[in-house]
Amino acid sequence: MNMQKFLAIVVCLGALAACGQQEAAAPQAAVETEASETANAPEATTTTNEEPAAEPALAAVEESDGSFDEADVAKQGSLRMAQNETAAAPQRFKEGVHYERFRPTKMTVSTNDAIEVAEVFWYGCNHCYNLEPVLNAWAEELPEDVSFVKLPVAWPQAQKHTQVFYTIEALAGMGAIEDADAANMAVFDAIHINRARMTSKQEVFELTKRFGAERDAFDKAWDSFEVNTKMNQAKTLTRAYGIQSVPAVVVNGKYITSEVAAGGKQELLAVIDELVASER
Repeated sequence: MNMQKFLAIVVCLGALAACGQQEAAAPQAAVETEASETANAPEATTTTNEEPAAEPALAAVEESDGSFDEADVAKQGSLRMAQNETAAAPQRFKEGVHYERFRPTKMTVSTNDAIEVAEVFWYGCNHCYNLEPVLNAWAEELPEDVSFVKLPVAWPQAQKHTQVFYTIEALAGMGAIEDADAANMAVFDAIHINRARMTSKQEVFELTKRFGAERDAFDKAWDSFEVNTKMNQAKTLTRAYGIQSVPAVVVNGKYITSEVAAGGKQELLAVIDELVASER
């Protein structure tokens, strides 16, 4: 299945667990709908038709005088067991079904050497709102070689919310607010619980003020070069990844998946874990 077909499936199934670009054109209509948990998706497919991998041949053993070497026998036995375990552990999830691979590999949000997992979201999407605490909890247990980042989708109709995210990030970088994650969740709550639009500078300031932001620091961040640069990067990545619906998850600029493709929230986490493991 090529990328266009995969994305078309995601868009068609978007009503189940995704918000599309058309919805971003009318953010007020989105926030006037009660936020509710999406229906449980079917369990992800776990079977495979692939033939089991042939067992690799063991290395040849040098000729000896016929004496019995217990250490060598134990070593060969351990090697055989490891090979059998490897051959018996096929991947659970399938390309073109549970995720799609970018060819060629795309750029990533950050430039460090860690395996990047990027959550692509929109504050106005109730499915993103419902998935957010699940991904945040998962990210708390990540090993050191994995980096979790958030990428606000930069559709033309959603750019104010893109600016909100990067303003909060800039304030956190300046030390003007202490908890950027809590501030981001407060934006979600303001939209989906309090029915706020969160598109005006003043209402965004009032929210960040609750987390310690001063007016001068906020004004400096809102129209800063840093925020504008990151907004432009978000536009580039939104196009490069071909994002037509959110939430989506991109692993190391190489794979893209979603709750719809994976078959549910917990299945999505399992897909991400498997793709991360494949990058090691």
